[in-house]
Amino acid sequence: MIRKIDHIGIAVRSLDERLSFWSEALGLRVAGVETVASEKVKVALLPAGPSTVELLEPTDDTSPVAKFISKRGEGIHHMTLEVADLDRMLQRLEAAGVPVLGGAPRTGAAGRRVAFLHPEAAGGVLLELCESGERTCEEADIRPGSPILAYLHEPQEKLWGVLKRMDPAGIVLEGIDLASFDDWVAQIERREESVVGPSILFVPMRRVDKILLDRSSGDLPSLAERFERRTGRTVQDVLEHPEGLERG
Repeated sequence: MIRKIDHIGIAVRSLDERLSFWSEALGLRVAGVETVASEKVKVALLPAGPSTVELLEPTDDTSPVAKFISKRGEGIHHMTLEVADLDRMLQRLEAAGVPVLGGAPRTGAAGRRVAFLHPEAAGGVLLELCESGERTCEEADIRPGSPILAYLHEPQEKLWGVLKRMDPAGIVLEGIDLASFDDWVAQIERREESVVGPSILFVPMRRVDKILLDRSSGDLPSLAERFERRTGRTVQDVLEHPEGLERG
């Protein structure tokens, strides 16, 4: 399944020169710069809404990007689509007779698995497929009542709480800033008068970077599990029945 246009790759001779336009003039934030040794390029990533502008500076004259610039000059090098399962997508394309450059997937920027399709398959466009490494809310079983972590941007924040509603406009959750988690739990343990506590928050979808289901990882418990172990109650129960926090 194709999820979105992940990024547009633009070949440039110099990141420093081109960032003066993309970052300084346009105001796009540089989320990261890294070297992808396998592709012999230095990459700058600039998020633009749900997609990203990816500037590619060759680090070697033999790199595909260097050859592209030598032949065509600077400009759009490729378009990338994010897919949920790269192997399954490649099997589908192979069955349709679509050629994959280099055969097997490789490791691209940000450590994600990627594969390139021959330009002749897409009318002259070099198309990259990248695997997201994350599941959709439906696949991850994120639904109202689920404890979640919400990562926001502009400004950057991390929220933890229980999802109340989610739609294209945004998310509603009852929770707190992640940095206040331990303070809130300690307050409940001591049955103190509320100083730090949850609020019902609406976050527009344009601010949502990602939503993760709060779940355990190996021996590391989820925040919801830590909450229950320390307070003796689930976070859902505390939010629904806050009167139970009063001193006995």
